[in-house]
Amino acid sequence: MKNVMLVLLGITALSFAEVSGDMVAGYLDRIGEDLAYEREENEFILLVSTADSSQVPYMYILVDPEMDGCLLVALTPGIVPESGAERTAALETLAQLNWNNTWVKFTNDPETGEVTAMYTFTTENGLGYESFTIMINLLLGTVDENWEILSTI
Repeated sequence: MKNVMLVLLGITALSFAEVSGDMVAGYLDRIGEDLAYEREENEFILLVSTADSSQVPYMYILVDPEMDGCLLVALTPGIVPESGAERTAALETLAQLNWNNTWVKFTNDPETGEVTAMYTFTTENGLGYESFTIMINLLLGTVDENWEILSTI
């Protein structure tokens, strides 16, 4: 009985372990050697190689242990125009995309017009590898499913 209690306490401690940049780096490394990224403490930029062998960013990840949260941001081809009917149409498209997607939210940077897709989640109860990879795939899959729409913005 004593050993069972120790095992349960150990499992509980692991499930409430602080999520850190090192943990996320380990998960990204575990995904595979084809995944390239740059890291600065708790921030990550995922990179894809182009045909000319240059690397282009496609996702940003921020782990915030103090806030018990993680933010995933995927870049998209969309750019919201500065003004005019095209801007209104682009913002309406983003509103419709947000209405259609429960988990992923689309937004634009008011300074650059760039459209991104975001997914934020709590890490207060830990973060497992499977959950982390599912969330990345959900975000990238949503961008991929809406690529044509995003390309027209």
